[in-house]
Amino acid sequence: MSRPLRTSERRLALLVGDGLAVTVAVLLALWTWSLTAGFPFGPTFLRARAVWLLAIPLWLTLLVPTRDAGIALDLERTVGGVARAAGALLLVYLAAFFYTGGANLPRLVALYILWDATLLLFGWRLVALWSLTRAPFSRRVLVAGAGPALLTAFDVLRDPSFRDAQIVGVATAAAPRNEFHAGTGWKVPIVGRPDEVDELTGRLNVTDLVVALEGRGDEVDEHWVQRLIRCQESGTHVVRMAQLYEDTLRRVPVAHVEPSWLLTNFFDVSPFREASPLAKRLFDVWVATLLGAVGLILLPFIAVAILLEAGRPVFYRQPRLGRSGRLFSMIKFRTMKNDAEPDGQPQWSTPGDPRVTRIGRLLRRTRLDELPNLLAVLRGEMSMVGPRPERPQIVERLEREVPLYRARLVVAPGLTGWAQVNWAYGDSVEDAVTKLEYDLYYIKHQSIWFDAAILLRTVGTMLWLRGR
Repeated sequence: MSRPLRTSERRLALLVGDGLAVTVAVLLALWTWSLTAGFPFGPTFLRARAVWLLAIPLWLTLLVPTRDAGIALDLERTVGGVARAAGALLLVYLAAFFYTGGANLPRLVALYILWDATLLLFGWRLVALWSLTRAPFSRRVLVAGAGPALLTAFDVLRDPSFRDAQIVGVATAAAPRNEFHAGTGWKVPIVGRPDEVDELTGRLNVTDLVVALEGRGDEVDEHWVQRLIRCQESGTHVVRMAQLYEDTLRRVPVAHVEPSWLLTNFFDVSPFREASPLAKRLFDVWVATLLGAVGLILLPFIAVAILLEAGRPVFYRQPRLGRSGRLFSMIKFRTMKNDAEPDGQPQWSTPGDPRVTRIGRLLRRTRLDELPNLLAVLRGEMSMVGPRPERPQIVERLEREVPLYRARLVVAPGLTGWAQVNWAYGDSVEDAVTKLEYDLYYIKHQSIWFDAAILLRTVGTMLWLRGR
């Protein structure tokens, strides 16, 4: 029996399909151009017009969010994601067209690429959506465990990415009932005990076994490990709840990882990763320089708007904690009224905060208030992408209340970050925990490509005024 695709395999399959669709669209558009212009289509023609091939990696980067299973299994969200990617690519083309004067960038070719790629992507994604929700790709899931980890496992299984999955039962010894209450209105049959998982997976034709154990250590005895090995040998995909949480939600479950997780994921890493800080630094300087040129054009207009509404000062300085807990001065365009914190105590901003000025609200929604921080990026105090820097008083408080909170200081803070593009502005400890989960995921998986994808999503936030 063919086994269902795992989360990473689904993303890879979608990436390959997207790549084929976009590549065919670009080549088809260039072939049409060669026919209408009377040029022979071949390697020489393609080399002379290689700039158009950049559309392929741009498309694939812009489509990164749509390869999350929760979006890939939702037709409406997939259509919206492809449409937004096409719109962003159109803006990139227009910028290049006006910058170069249109040399070798015919508008008709750009329209061909956008039209062909959009149609092919829609067609491919419809096929993918139909296929992923049917056998042999649909999943039968058994959850084994007890305690808070078991409840968290079902929180993850509510994600739209499991729309194709059937939860066949729970293996737990913690409840002497026939049903497990997995949440509001959700009752799942208890089919056995955790020490019966090898027999249960065969009898119930289970494709995925989620191991959700009590305690942060996830300790099991040798006999149970042998049962899990037999499940894996029989073709069942065995996954720990913490890993399922991370793969599905793209966050690290802070409440369910032990402190030694830091040793494995932050400190005990391959020496081949030592080159990545240099690459990231070069990337930061390059992007900050480009954006700084745009910022110099906007600076006088923003400054005048702030002066007219709120008076001086135009800029706002505040001490923040950077990498390794080092203090630095963060500079932003002022978005609040003077004396926003009369008692000197840090306060989280809230929705509709009356302290925020009208121009400040616009600057926050477009993220333009962050432009002065490009200087901090050039100085090396900040990065373009990373956890958002917090004030020392807030860090001191959250360190006492949130496990692993200080771990976010192992990298440079960013102008934007994985938490910022996925979560609204936090104004509570609970929000801080969720943002930390996103930050730890970013730190674990950071790469130049991940940074580029986050920056592109930030551009979408700016264009659609979704900042806060």
